[in-house]
Amino acid sequence: MRKKSGILIVYFLVWGLALYGADREARSYTETHGSSTSVVQYTVARSGQTIELASSGGAVSDSIRWTAGTGTVWWKEIDSASRIDIEAVRVGDVVTVTGTHKGAVIKRRINLDAAPWYQIFGPLIEELLPDLKGQKEFWVVNPDDLVPHKMLTRRIGEERIPLGGTSMDSVKVHFSPAGMLAPFWGADFWYRPADGLYLFSRLPENGGLTVSSLRDPQK
Repeated sequence: MRKKSGILIVYFLVWGLALYGADREARSYTETHGSSTSVVQYTVARSGQTIELASSGGAVSDSIRWTAGTGTVWWKEIDSASRIDIEAVRVGDVVTVTGTHKGAVIKRRINLDAAPWYQIFGPLIEELLPDLKGQKEFWVVNPDDLVPHKMLTRRIGEERIPLGGTSMDSVKVHFSPAGMLAPFWGADFWYRPADGLYLFSRLPENGGLTVSSLRDPQK
């Protein structure tokens, strides 16, 4: 057991060194849910086949590490309002979650299959749906109860949308549960065709609709 833990520590240390000085980009989004409005910041760092993505806004911050061909291999979430401070690592088709969840210390194994694990909706669509074509199944873990859900993302088509006082070409992508539950929940995201930049989204959650919009579309 100690040998396996040591290997993981060395593994993540090598990742950390590789990402030092990596290409980084930051984007800000206005997020509205009901009468509540906040600013969410996404930061993406790319180094070779590894990407680190972080989002922060309000009481919640999320970070993932993504590797090409696999998807998310590490996830960290801190939600001070819900007393959540967890870390998860994927090895093969098993995600192991440790930390504090709603005030309780946990260690939980989550079984997946070979489909990628996405976790943070929005950025990195070019990794999940290369060239914004076709469709793909993936996994997401619900932070509230740590239950995994198989999801489906598919390209709907091209649209011109109003954004930041102008109109922009976009590709619309629909997220839904895979299988028979697809008609009962769905979220729509719009991306810039040239580079897959996340522009705008409508996401049903917490009994309402969360709308996110890129604050600097001209950059």
